[in-house]
Amino acid sequence: MITKRPTKKIIGAKTKKALEKQIKVEANSRWYPISEIKFFEYDPRPYQVLLRFGKGTENTKQVN
Repeated sequence: MITKRPTKKIIGAKTKKALEKQIKVEANSRWYPISEIKFFEYDPRPYQVLLRFGKGTENTKQVN
């Protein structure tokens, strides 16, 4: 049986500063942002960003 690990995920936070801190923590686990920080007014965690598992941001394409 072959199982695939996810290569993309979305993380969120209540404040932009908390999300930026979480992005740094995720970078230690090789998850890097591939989108801009988005704001969704009616979400419990309004600040969100898309992350991709990999070697670094220089190997990924920016998604807008």
